[in-house]
Amino acid sequence: MSSLTVQNIQGSASSSNTINVASGHKISGAAGSIIAPGQVIQTVYSQITSSETTTSNSYVDTGLHVTITPKYSSSKILIRASVCLYQPNNAGAASVTVKRGSTNLSSASYGFGYIYIASGGGHVNQTPIEFLDSPSTTSATTYRVQISTGVGVNLGTAYISVNGTPSTITVMEIAQ
Repeated sequence: MSSLTVQNIQGSASSSNTINVASGHKISGAAGSIIAPGQVIQTVYSQITSSETTTSNSYVDTGLHVTITPKYSSSKILIRASVCLYQPNNAGAASVTVKRGSTNLSSASYGFGYIYIASGGGHVNQTPIEFLDSPSTTSATTYRVQISTGVGVNLGTAYISVNGTPSTITVMEIAQ
Protein backbone atom coordinates (compact mmCIF):
# COMPACT_ATOMS: atom_id res chain seq x y z
CA MET A 1 0.00 0.00 0.00
CA SER A 2 1.31 3.44 -0.87
CA SER A 3 0.58 6.85 0.64
CA LEU A 4 -0.04 10.20 -0.99
CA THR A 5 0.56 13.24 1.19
CA VAL A 6 -0.95 16.56 0.12
CA GLN A 7 -2.25 19.73 1.76
CA ASN A 8 -5.36 20.14 -0.43
CA ILE A 9 -7.28 18.22 -3.05
CA GLN A 10 -9.58 20.09 -5.38
CA GLY A 11 -11.60 19.23 -8.45
CA SER A 12 -10.89 20.81 -11.80
CA ALA A 13 -12.97 23.67 -13.18
CA SER A 14 -14.08 21.40 -16.03
CA SER A 15 -15.66 19.04 -13.46
CA SER A 16 -17.45 21.89 -11.62
CA ASN A 17 -14.83 21.65 -8.88
CA THR A 18 -16.17 18.18 -7.98
CA ILE A 19 -14.07 15.23 -6.93
CA ASN A 20 -15.74 11.90 -7.78
CA VAL A 21 -15.15 8.58 -6.09
CA ALA A 22 -15.75 5.65 -8.43
CA SER A 23 -18.71 3.37 -7.75
CA GLY A 24 -17.76 0.57 -5.37
CA HIS A 25 -14.91 2.60 -3.88
CA LYS A 26 -14.91 4.64 -0.70
CA ILE A 27 -12.83 7.09 1.25
CA SER A 28 -12.04 5.94 4.75
CA GLY A 29 -10.24 7.44 7.69
CA ALA A 30 -9.91 7.34 11.43
CA ALA A 31 -13.08 8.04 13.41
CA GLY A 32 -13.88 11.73 13.13
CA SER A 33 -11.29 12.41 10.42
CA ILE A 34 -13.82 12.68 7.58
CA ILE A 35 -16.62 15.15 8.26
CA ALA A 36 -19.43 15.84 5.79
CA PRO A 37 -21.85 18.79 6.09
CA GLY A 38 -24.96 17.71 7.99
CA GLN A 39 -23.15 14.92 9.80
CA VAL A 40 -23.73 14.57 13.54
CA ILE A 41 -20.31 14.99 15.15
CA GLN A 42 -21.29 14.37 18.77
CA THR A 43 -24.38 14.05 20.96
CA VAL A 44 -24.94 14.89 24.64
CA TYR A 45 -28.07 13.83 26.57
CA SER A 46 -29.53 14.46 30.00
CA GLN A 47 -32.72 13.41 31.77
CA ILE A 48 -34.39 14.21 35.08
CA THR A 49 -37.32 12.42 36.68
CA SER A 50 -37.45 14.21 40.03
CA SER A 51 -40.00 16.99 40.29
CA GLU A 52 -38.70 20.56 40.42
CA THR A 53 -40.75 23.65 41.18
CA THR A 54 -40.72 27.44 41.22
CA THR A 55 -43.03 30.27 42.21
CA SER A 56 -40.84 32.83 40.41
CA ASN A 57 -42.15 34.89 37.51
CA SER A 58 -38.60 35.05 36.14
CA TYR A 59 -36.95 32.05 34.54
CA VAL A 60 -35.00 29.88 36.99
CA ASP A 61 -32.60 27.03 36.34
CA THR A 62 -33.70 23.43 36.68
CA GLY A 63 -31.48 20.39 37.03
CA LEU A 64 -32.01 19.72 33.32
CA HIS A 65 -28.92 20.89 31.45
CA VAL A 66 -26.12 19.66 29.20
CA THR A 67 -22.66 20.92 28.33
CA ILE A 68 -21.12 20.35 24.91
CA THR A 69 -17.73 21.43 23.58
CA PRO A 70 -18.10 21.89 19.81
CA LYS A 71 -15.21 20.59 17.73
CA TYR A 72 -15.70 23.31 15.09
CA SER A 73 -16.74 26.95 15.52
CA SER A 74 -18.79 26.71 12.30
CA SER A 75 -20.96 23.87 13.66
CA LYS A 76 -24.64 24.24 14.44
CA ILE A 77 -26.06 22.78 17.66
CA LEU A 78 -29.43 21.05 17.34
CA ILE A 79 -31.32 21.17 20.64
CA ARG A 80 -34.18 18.76 21.26
CA ALA A 81 -36.00 18.69 24.56
CA SER A 82 -39.16 17.19 25.94
CA VAL A 83 -40.25 18.92 29.14
CA CYS A 84 -43.09 17.77 31.38
CA LEU A 85 -44.74 21.04 32.55
CA TYR A 86 -47.30 20.95 35.33
CA GLN A 87 -49.51 23.71 36.73
CA PRO A 88 -51.68 22.80 39.75
CA ASN A 89 -53.27 26.18 40.47
CA ASN A 90 -56.45 27.93 39.31
CA ALA A 91 -55.49 30.99 37.28
CA GLY A 92 -51.98 29.55 37.15
CA ALA A 93 -49.30 29.37 34.47
CA ALA A 94 -46.06 27.57 33.67
CA SER A 95 -43.50 28.52 31.04
CA VAL A 96 -40.31 26.84 29.79
CA THR A 97 -37.31 28.09 27.84
CA VAL A 98 -33.74 27.06 27.01
CA LYS A 99 -30.76 29.32 27.62
CA ARG A 100 -27.22 29.16 26.30
CA GLY A 101 -25.24 30.93 28.99
CA SER A 102 -27.33 34.04 29.68
CA THR A 103 -28.93 34.06 26.21
CA ASN A 104 -32.58 33.00 26.03
CA LEU A 105 -32.84 31.05 22.77
CA SER A 106 -36.58 31.65 22.40
CA SER A 107 -37.67 34.94 20.85
CA ALA A 108 -41.20 34.47 22.24
CA SER A 109 -42.06 36.28 25.47
CA TYR A 110 -43.32 33.00 26.98
CA GLY A 111 -40.38 30.86 25.90
CA PHE A 112 -40.74 27.60 24.01
CA GLY A 113 -43.84 26.43 25.83
CA TYR A 114 -46.54 27.90 28.04
CA ILE A 115 -49.62 26.61 29.81
CA TYR A 116 -52.29 28.69 31.53
CA ILE A 117 -55.12 27.28 33.61
CA ALA A 118 -58.11 29.58 34.12
CA SER A 119 -59.89 27.16 36.45
CA GLY A 120 -59.77 23.55 37.52
CA GLY A 121 -56.01 23.42 37.98
CA GLY A 122 -53.91 20.31 37.60
CA HIS A 123 -52.86 20.55 33.94
CA VAL A 124 -49.85 18.54 32.66
CA ASN A 125 -48.29 19.16 29.26
CA GLN A 126 -45.37 17.33 27.63
CA THR A 127 -43.74 20.26 25.81
CA PRO A 128 -41.49 19.48 22.82
CA ILE A 129 -38.68 21.92 22.05
CA GLU A 130 -36.51 21.96 18.93
CA PHE A 131 -34.07 24.73 18.07
CA LEU A 132 -31.00 25.04 15.81
CA ASP A 133 -28.37 27.20 17.49
CA SER A 134 -25.22 28.82 16.10
CA PRO A 135 -22.94 29.36 19.11
CA SER A 136 -19.83 30.03 16.93
CA THR A 137 -17.41 28.66 19.50
CA THR A 138 -15.24 25.70 20.39
CA SER A 139 -15.53 26.44 24.10
CA ALA A 140 -17.64 24.39 26.50
CA THR A 141 -21.24 25.56 26.06
CA THR A 142 -24.05 24.82 28.52
CA TYR A 143 -27.72 24.63 27.55
CA ARG A 144 -30.11 24.97 30.52
CA VAL A 145 -33.84 24.33 30.69
CA GLN A 146 -35.51 27.03 32.78
CA ILE A 147 -39.07 27.42 34.06
CA SER A 148 -41.22 30.25 35.41
CA THR A 149 -44.80 30.84 36.51
CA GLY A 150 -45.46 33.26 33.68
CA VAL A 151 -43.08 35.99 32.60
CA GLY A 152 -43.76 39.27 34.41
CA VAL A 153 -46.68 38.01 36.51
CA ASN A 154 -46.81 35.60 39.42
CA LEU A 155 -49.30 32.90 38.49
CA GLY A 156 -48.98 30.15 41.08
CA THR A 157 -46.45 27.35 41.01
CA ALA A 158 -44.76 25.78 37.99
CA TYR A 159 -43.36 22.24 38.01
CA ILE A 160 -41.36 20.04 35.67
CA SER A 161 -41.15 16.24 35.75
CA VAL A 162 -44.11 15.82 38.08
CA ASN A 163 -44.86 12.27 39.34
CA GLY A 164 -41.61 10.92 37.90
CA THR A 165 -42.48 11.83 34.30
CA PRO A 166 -39.10 12.37 32.62
CA SER A 167 -37.93 15.61 31.08
CA THR A 168 -35.04 15.30 28.64
CA ILE A 169 -32.63 17.42 26.62
CA THR A 170 -30.39 16.26 23.77
CA VAL A 171 -27.90 18.46 21.93
CA MET A 172 -26.14 17.41 18.73
CA GLU A 173 -23.22 19.10 17.02
CA ILE A 174 -23.96 19.26 13.28
CA ALA A 175 -21.13 19.79 10.78
CA GLN A 176 -21.55 22.65 8.31
